[in-house]
Amino acid sequence: MWSQLSSGQSALGDEDEERERLLDAARVEFVAHGFRRAAVADIAKRANVSRQTLNRRCGDKDDMVSAVVGREVFQFFVTLAPLLDPEDNVEDQVVELFVTGMRECRVNPVVAALKEYETESMSVGLFATEHGNYQAVLTLLAMRLMGDGYSEAGAKQAAELIMRITGTLLLAPSKILRVETDDEARSFAVTYLVPVLRAARAVTK
Repeated sequence: MWSQLSSGQSALGDEDEERERLLDAARVEFVAHGFRRAAVADIAKRANVSRQTLNRRCGDKDDMVSAVVGREVFQFFVTLAPLLDPEDNVEDQVVELFVTGMRECRVNPVVAALKEYETESMSVGLFATEHGNYQAVLTLLAMRLMGDGYSEAGAKQAAELIMRITGTLLLAPSKILRVETDDEARSFAVTYLVPVLRAARAVTK
């Protein structure tokens, strides 16, 4: 898993370049207009294909949204993977994961479009606790903590709390809890997330 993410290779492979091109066109429209307002006809026009061809290759609009968001999440994993070297200090890693995650969400055009046009969709799509994207990030972090000697319960609890804190800061930015820059995010993580990790290490069951 780690080597695959580090190399940037998709778990599904990259066999359908045409589908990827169509999804690239969908991404541009979603960024420009939001997921709800983007029209399938405009996506097809941008990709220079018929609407029927677009639907045949990529499914309906909901399928395209899922595929585009899924690609963003995978690329996010690729960005995070080099920070998860099991030889490094896990507390330092979590701090840098938080900094990197906050930075990526600040600069990622898809996330920016979600925040601008449809915060509710962002909450459901990225931070709903039963959603696959949320569970994937949760599992990634919990696995790293268990690899450092945390109990399964402690690792899952710490990962869950860190994810919930991160989601809250992204969906409802605070003027008091500042994380707009890398330095601010790092200071926040050291002050608040490292104690979470230390408390979780003491959890045995």
